[in-house]
Amino acid sequence: MPYIQVDLREGLSAQELAELGARIVDIVHETIGSARPHINVAIRQLPSAGLVESGGTVTPAVSE
Repeated sequence: MPYIQVDLREGLSAQELAELGARIVDIVHETIGSARPHINVAIRQLPSAGLVESGGTVTPAVSE
C-alpha cells in the first residue's frame, strides 16, 4: 500500500492537483504493480515564502 507525499509551491488549481494525483497513481501502478485502490497520494501546497530554492528564498517573507 504505497503512500506518496508531494510537497510543492502553492498555486495549482483543483483540476491540476487532481490530474497530478491521478498521474502519480498511474506511474506507481505501472512501475511497481500496486493496485490502484491501494495507492495513496497526498499533495501539500506550501507558501512560497517558506521555501528555499538554490540557496535563496523563492519569495521573500513579508515583515509585519
